[in-house]
Amino acid sequence: KEARLNEKEQELLLKEKTLQIKEEELVKREQQLDSTRKIDSSAMYNAALTGTWDVKMTCTETSCPGSAVGDTKNETWQIQYQENKVLARAMVNNELVRVYSGFFTGNTLELVDHRENVPNQPTTHIVVRLRLSNENLLEGTREIERTGECKILYETILTKKNVQP
Repeated sequence: KEARLNEKEQELLLKEKTLQIKEEELVKREQQLDSTRKIDSSAMYNAALTGTWDVKMTCTETSCPGSAVGDTKNETWQIQYQENKVLARAMVNNELVRVYSGFFTGNTLELVDHRENVPNQPTTHIVVRLRLSNENLLEGTREIERTGECKILYETILTKKNVQP
């Protein structure tokens, strides 16, 4: 009986060691997967995006009161990279009015406004989608949606400032 008990004990120790090795392998595999998730391989860096841009926005569609097709807005955007994200600081008369953040993938820049919503006001969501036409020109749309109320769509053109011919 004692010999069989020792044999069973050895089998259990062997199984325990096998399980411990498998667990270590799983932990290593999980760490590898986690490390690949931290690097956003879809986001790309493009030096042409950084700098100061003149922005002209023309309203092409609206269902919001106080907004009309043909309305224009002019801003200056300072675009830079922060870690792996693109940041755009929108300025009007040297005053910061909005900060967008997002990603550049392929040939497209997608930015979202991260402003805090005001209590007792509809939630406003702003998305900007731009294509890099050349190193000095970005073209696309800016969409403003006031949840449950209305939507405004702007044709948006960014021209890089301080470009030497």
